[in-house]
Amino acid sequence: MKISQQIISNLKKGGADFFLSVPCKLLANMITILEADDDIYYSAIPREEEGMGICAGAYLGNKLPCIMMQNTGIGNSVNSIVSLLQLYQMPVVFLISYRGTPGEPVGAQGGMAKVTEEILQTLRIPMLHCSSENDLEKISTFTAHAKIIENPVAILCDFNLMKED
Repeated sequence: MKISQQIISNLKKGGADFFLSVPCKLLANMITILEADDDIYYSAIPREEEGMGICAGAYLGNKLPCIMMQNTGIGNSVNSIVSLLQLYQMPVVFLISYRGTPGEPVGAQGGMAKVTEEILQTLRIPMLHCSSENDLEKISTFTAHAKIIENPVAILCDFNLMKED
């Protein structure tokens, strides 16, 4: 849980205080940490695009929301990101388990991995790509950056980084 603890700690240090997640094996340790944390709000959700609406409401309630999901969730959520979060300039942190990156054993994950960064670039969403433990210290500053730019940011956590957790 060392990696997960560092990620959650840095998200909170950057101001995130409202967390949602869609089930993902690579996020399981973070979910366990959040479920035991009385200082923040955490809930599991069934679909990413529903989470975008909940994050919008949390932001309107003066929270800095973080939605945790697989990279496939970005593809599922393009419309709600563009027509809600970006249109109304709502800062939301996307913590993304970057499935399909080197080391991934599930071949079907590779397709989305090929286009994830291109989708985020097309949506003009700033990205922080975490491929080693050294990258994790950048998460707090990057999380706070969402509030400064009043728009979503994406933190991509590679498969090999997360499987070490």
